[in-house]
Amino acid sequence: MKRILFILAISLCCAGVARAQYWGNGMRQVYSINYQTSVPIGGSRDFIPNMSWEGININWAYFVTDNITVGLDLSYNNYSHKVGQKVYRPDANTAINAAQYRYTQVFPIKVQAKYFMAPFGPGLQAYTGLGIGALSAGEHIIIQDIDVWDNNWGFLLSPEIGLLIPFGADNYWGANITAGYNWSTNKADIGGIRFDNRQSFYMNIGLYMALF
Repeated sequence: MKRILFILAISLCCAGVARAQYWGNGMRQVYSINYQTSVPIGGSRDFIPNMSWEGININWAYFVTDNITVGLDLSYNNYSHKVGQKVYRPDANTAINAAQYRYTQVFPIKVQAKYFMAPFGPGLQAYTGLGIGALSAGEHIIIQDIDVWDNNWGFLLSPEIGLLIPFGADNYWGANITAGYNWSTNKADIGGIRFDNRQSFYMNIGLYMALF
């Protein structure tokens, strides 16, 4: 919860310091808040193979030219998985035969640049983006009263594509749809499972507000 509040605070700060200028496409800034789902791939999938249905994304984009924005993108995802009866050895002299509950909380934080294409259809605005930043991940294994965890950080690289769908001509509000890929250098070793990077596909569906 503290990290989520921290994410919201950063977003509000960005809104306060942004200068008001007019650029092409009629928009100066775009804010969006989205529901995010995420699918793990690669080595991290060995720890939790399940899709994350618990996610949120906040994005701020500021036009520096007619078609290019710079901004900040912040997300949170929670992955969970239950493993049936299994022997777990926390040390050489202890063995526990019980169900395992595995969790991973992921916080991608990235500076992002976007390229907005010319509007098409009824004001639809497609864009591509590239984010660079850091990813914080916390892996947990809970067995009865034992909680084993591993927290790690890694460098993050994240390309994405998206579409803004206005709710009418020159409307401040609209829908945002985004699909992207996260790759980070996070390393973890927990419960006998090791991986040297973290990868995932994500999708955002939410609302945006444009400032003209």
